[in-house]
Amino acid sequence: MRWLGRLLFLALVWADVRASEGAEVFLGVTRSEVFRIPLGILYVVTPPDQAKYSSEIRTVLEGDLRRSQVFRVIHPPLVPELAGGETPSAELIKKAGRQDLQAAVWISFAQKGEELMLEGRVYDGKTGQMVMGKRYMGQAQHLRTVIHRFSDDIVFQYTGERGVAETRVVFSSSLTGSKELYLMDYDGYNVRKITGDRSLNLSPKWSPDGNWITYTSYRGGTPAIYTLDMATGRLSKTVGLPGLNISPAWSPSGGELAFASSRDGPTQIYRVDREGKALRRLTLDQSDNLSPTWSPTGAEIAFTSNRGGSPQIYMMNAAGTNVRRLTFSGDYNTSPSWSPKGVSIAYTCRVDGRLRICAISPDGATLARLTDGPGEDESPAWSPDGKHLIFSSTRLSRGDLFMMNADGTEMERLTFSGAKNNSPAWSP
Repeated sequence: MRWLGRLLFLALVWADVRASEGAEVFLGVTRSEVFRIPLGILYVVTPPDQAKYSSEIRTVLEGDLRRSQVFRVIHPPLVPELAGGETPSAELIKKAGRQDLQAAVWISFAQKGEELMLEGRVYDGKTGQMVMGKRYMGQAQHLRTVIHRFSDDIVFQYTGERGVAETRVVFSSSLTGSKELYLMDYDGYNVRKITGDRSLNLSPKWSPDGNWITYTSYRGGTPAIYTLDMATGRLSKTVGLPGLNISPAWSPSGGELAFASSRDGPTQIYRVDREGKALRRLTLDQSDNLSPTWSPTGAEIAFTSNRGGSPQIYMMNAAGTNVRRLTFSGDYNTSPSWSPKGVSIAYTCRVDGRLRICAISPDGATLARLTDGPGEDESPAWSPDGKHLIFSSTRLSRGDLFMMNADGTEMERLTFSGAKNNSPAWSP
C-alpha cells in the first residue's frame, strides 16, 4: 500500500494542486480547412445470400477513409448497371463522377465456407480509368481487418504514406476488477485482454517496430517494468530497481528505454538499453521527474517535473543536458507525448479547474487547448501518422477512450465497457 500510494501520487502528478487565480488564457484551436478528395463507394457487389455484408463493408470503409483526413466521403447516386458484378466500364464511372466525384470505389465480395475474397478497385471519377485494383483473401472472421487493409492501400495510393486503419491501441482497464492491459483495433473494435496478472498494470508503450509492449506492473509485489513479446507472449522483467519504476518510453531507434525510478529518493529519469542494462541517470535535481517522451529524432526528451513548484513540461537533450522549461501557462501540465513528425507535444493541462488536452510546439511558440466540455481529459497519445490523438476522458462515464483529429475536431468515443479505461498507446 505504501508503494501504491506513492505511485498513484506520481501517476496523477500532483492532482491536488489548486488552480491559481488569474491563469493565463489559452489560445483557441486553429482549424484550417484542408482540401479533401471527394470519394464515393459506388457499389458493393455480393452474392444474394451474402448481401448482409454489403452494409458492413461500406460502413467500415467509409469510416476508415473519413478518418484518414485525405478523403471527403460522399454518397453518390447508385448506378444500377454496376450491380451485376461485372467490371465497370470507364463510361459508367464517368457517369457517376459527374456528381463532383474525383475518386470512385467499386467492391466485389464473396464468401465460401470460412474463406472470403474481396476485390477492391479505385477509379478516377473524371476519366473513368482505374488507378488501383487489389484482391484480398482471408478468413471470414477477419473481414474488418481486410477492409482496413484495403483502406490503408487507398490512402497510400493517393499520399505515398500508410494509413492507420490497421493499427491497434493498447490500454489499461479495470474491466475485471484489477488493472489489466487490453488491445483493440484503432476504431475500438475487437477488444481483447492481453495480461492476466490480477494486479496493477499501467503506462503501456509500444516498441517502434510494434513487436513489444513495455509497461509498469505490480505483479511481483513492487512496481517494475516488464516487456511483453507480442509474437510469443513471453513476458520478461526489463527494469527492477529498488523503489518505483514507472512511465517507460522507447527511443525511436528501439535501442533504449527511458523511464522514471525512485531508487535514489525522488523519481528521476533514467536510460537503459533494450535489455535493461547500461543504466544511466539523466536528471540530477531533488524534485520528482517522470513521464519521459522522446523526440522523433531521438535527440531530445520531454518530461514532467515539479522542480519549479508545480508540475510542468520540461525538455532536455537525450544525454540529460540543456534542461529547460517548456510550459508556463497554468500550474498543472503533465504527461507529455511527442508527435511522430516532431511538430507538437500533446499533454494534460488544467484549465478552469478541469483537466484538458493541450498541445504546444517544441519551441513553445504555439499553444492550443484541444478539448473542452464536461469531465476530465488526460493521457494523450499520438497516432503513427500524427493526424490523430487518443486520450482518456470521464466526460460520459468513469473513464473511456476517445479519438480526435490533431486539431481537436471530429471527436469520437471508442470504448463503452463501463470500466475505467486509461493510459492508451497507439501502435506503429
